[in-house]
Amino acid sequence: MKFSADALFKERVTSYYAEVRKYTRYMLNDHLLFVLVFGLGAILYYYSGWVQTIDKTFPAPLLMAVVLAIVLVWSPVYTYIKRPDTVYLLPLEEEMKPYLQKAVWTSFAAQIYVLVALLAFSMPMYAAVKQTGFGSFFVFLVVLLAAKLWNLFCRLEALNLPSNEKRMIDLVVRLLQNFALLYALFSGYMAIAGLAVFFMLLWLFHMGRQGNRPLKWELLAELEEKRLASFYRIANMFTDVPHLRGTVSRRAWLDGLLPGPQNGTHTYLLFRTFVRMNEYFGLYIRLTIIAVFIILFSGTMAVQLIAALLFLYLTGFQLMPIAVRHDYIIWPRLYPAGNTEKKAAVQKLLMRVMLIQSILFGGLSSINGTLSGAVIVLAASLVFSIFFTKIYAPSRLEKMSSVR
Repeated sequence: MKFSADALFKERVTSYYAEVRKYTRYMLNDHLLFVLVFGLGAILYYYSGWVQTIDKTFPAPLLMAVVLAIVLVWSPVYTYIKRPDTVYLLPLEEEMKPYLQKAVWTSFAAQIYVLVALLAFSMPMYAAVKQTGFGSFFVFLVVLLAAKLWNLFCRLEALNLPSNEKRMIDLVVRLLQNFALLYALFSGYMAIAGLAVFFMLLWLFHMGRQGNRPLKWELLAELEEKRLASFYRIANMFTDVPHLRGTVSRRAWLDGLLPGPQNGTHTYLLFRTFVRMNEYFGLYIRLTIIAVFIILFSGTMAVQLIAALLFLYLTGFQLMPIAVRHDYIIWPRLYPAGNTEKKAAVQKLLMRVMLIQSILFGGLSSINGTLSGAVIVLAASLVFSIFFTKIYAPSRLEKMSSVR
């Protein structure tokens, strides 16, 4: 049977999105969707009020160019290459060109929604500064979509470069060229924008010559595994994902802060799981840092309060799957402790990490706000943490246990 790159690509895409839909069904059916919609609504409300306070001296073109240039540079090509392909498809490498071109277009279709959303979000700010309407939105959008395609084709060629250093050079060059094009476009310097397009075409031609070499099959398979693992980590916040394999770091410097075996078998196990599994500890650190930046750079108590409660909820909700982390392993089932102790251990863990966040959020809100506002943020955060761990978490953990 003759090999068909088109048929293979269609089969891979169909299989991938069937997997995505399977887990998305769980992700969009829970309370998190409501919280995210509520948070987005609050952000848009305060954003619209903030836009009315800025004037023409605000550097909207610069800010838009920086953010959108970074988003454009993030242009992964979804190749759907699997580890066995590094052996079985190697003899067919010459016939893979149509496959990879389809991969670029599929990646383009999957990623443009971010650009559309960011541009639409930025246009009120741009219109307020430039004192114009929204007529330039579609012109900007066409340029952004063309730049996105350029980034994807450059990225595809960069995947065949012989070293990470050269791929990093491509990343930096594309970032600078994206920024030059967008800043000139948003500022109205069309001659400079045209010159930037000329250099971008030259770079694409250069990358086409540099990338004209045998495919780096191992790299393509590794990038796809990492991308799929990222999706599984998100899905694991809502349901069990057997495919997920976490990474572990010892972090011995935190041992002194963890409870010992005398505090309970599951308490001992789950606290160390949280600290040593990057899946949980990294998630906690990232959510805390994002909330800290929002609270620090917002002088409005209402925004600080919404951010604190929203990220407390996200932290607690996304850490609860730790309760079933070891259920596929036989050894925890041999422990002389039942599900009641395990649920109590999960509640204890959630309470501790959320109280740390509550105190941090309350303290930071006093830096860029009033003392009374900081007290409100702290009190509300503490009450929410107690409510979440004592009222909401038990029913949620019971539900998680019942579906297993």
